Amino acid sequence: MSESRALETVLKILPVLGACVAFIWGVVQWKENADAELAAAKLEAERYAESRRIEATRPFLEMQLKYYTEAVQVASRIAHSHDPQSIARFWELYYGELALVENNDVALAMRQFGDALNQGKTTELNTLAIELGRRVGESLAKSWNTGAWQKRAS
Repeated sequence: MSESRALETVLKILPVLGACVAFIWGVVQWKENADAELAAAKLEAERYAESRRIEATRPFLEMQLKYYTEAVQVASRIAHSHDPQSIARFWELYYGELALVENNDVALAMRQFGDALNQGKTTELNTLAIELGRRVGESLAKSWNTGAWQKRAS
C-alpha cells in the first residue's frame, strides 16, 4: 500500500509543481518583455533628444555654413585676384559675423590668412586659403556630426 500512497502523493504534487514552473516561466517572460520595452523606449527617447538638438541648433548650423562658405570664397578670390571688394569683405567677416560661429581652428586659419594679407605675402595666400578651407571642412564635420565635409583620401 505504501507504493500506492507514494504514487498518490506524487500525483497530488505534480499539478502544484507544474503550476509553480508555469508561474516562474511567466515571470521570466514578463521580465524579458519589460526589459525589451524599456530598452526600446530609451532608444526612442535618445532619438527624440537628438532630433530636438538638431532642430534647436539648426539656425546656428545654417549660419555657420553660410559664413564659412563665404569666408572660403572670399579668401580664394583674394588669393587669386587680390580683389579690393573681397579684401574689404574678408575683414568684415573677420571682425564681424564669422566670430559668431567659428571655432578656434577656423579663427587661427583666418588670423594666419589676415596676417599674410597685411604683410603683403601674396605667394602664401593660396596655401593659406586652402588651409582655411580644410579647417572649415573639419569644423563643419564636427558641427554637423558627419564626415561629409572632410577631405577624402585619394
